[in-house]
Amino acid sequence: MSLFTGLPGLLAGILVSLAPPQPSQTPDAGARERVLERAAEELQAGRRAEAKALLASAADRFTSVRALMQLARLQSGDGDAAGALATLSRARALAPNTEEVLSAIAQVAMAARAPMQAIVALEPLTRLAPRVAQHHYMLGVALMQAGDMPAAVEALQQADRLQPAHNLTSIALGIALNSRKMFDDARPVLLSVLEREPDNVEALAALAEAEEGLGELDAASIHAARALAAAPGHPTANLVVGMVLMKRDRYSDARDALERAAAADAESPKVYYQLSLAFARLGDDEGATRNRQLYQEKLRAMEARIIELRGAGLSPRAERRR
Repeated sequence: MSLFTGLPGLLAGILVSLAPPQPSQTPDAGARERVLERAAEELQAGRRAEAKALLASAADRFTSVRALMQLARLQSGDGDAAGALATLSRARALAPNTEEVLSAIAQVAMAARAPMQAIVALEPLTRLAPRVAQHHYMLGVALMQAGDMPAAVEALQQADRLQPAHNLTSIALGIALNSRKMFDDARPVLLSVLEREPDNVEALAALAEAEEGLGELDAASIHAARALAAAPGHPTANLVVGMVLMKRDRYSDARDALERAAAADAESPKVYYQLSLAFARLGDDEGATRNRQLYQEKLRAMEARIIELRGAGLSPRAERRR
């Protein structure tokens, strides 16, 4: 399984709400509340820049976590993920063990595809609120983004224990299990999603990948085709089609499907490896070499991220498994 294949649908289940903590009573509480009320009025009138300026002022004058959280929400809504993360870092410095702050950092980082920053927040968050399934789910998806599939599996299994029969969790778990070549384990998890939601594209594509891994080529083709009928550019479904066609010696058609997969998921080592094989079978040495180099490049990048996780002392779940 590739680093990002299937993740857009999973990330859609993470809501960036950035709910602020409840305000605390301070001598400046009245003045702070007046500034926050003015910011709300400016926002209601559609003057986002003025609202952000007032919130920034409140954050500076009153060292207000609430103002910082509201400012980060506006920055995130405006597509300024870097600014939102910087603002939330200030909030965390003021309230380092606040569930709302840690959750907000994780949500913004996930939406910005910054898995390391998300994991830095989610590891303590899952310890602070160990019974909240959403936190473990988000950690699992972030670990998938970072390429640490063993740790992702464990986090997602914990989310599944806390909230069984949750489709997004089950799909993410199936994808992570596929990435570890645990196809027998992935298949029932993904089938359970399709029992609840028969046309779920992500589940269909991931099930097709599990079936291809088990050598069930006809079933894999059927499920991949169903996914592609709804989402013609789906990276996993195109990857499965390409791999099935490779096994059926239809190398030209396989190459075309794999190129569609690469176009949709440019970070996938697996896609480039399969493309290198397809080009080699077609006698195109230049194409085979180019894709083999891309495969090695993407693989090294993934390995570097995992080393960074270990070096930062993150993802202790995977460490405990060794």
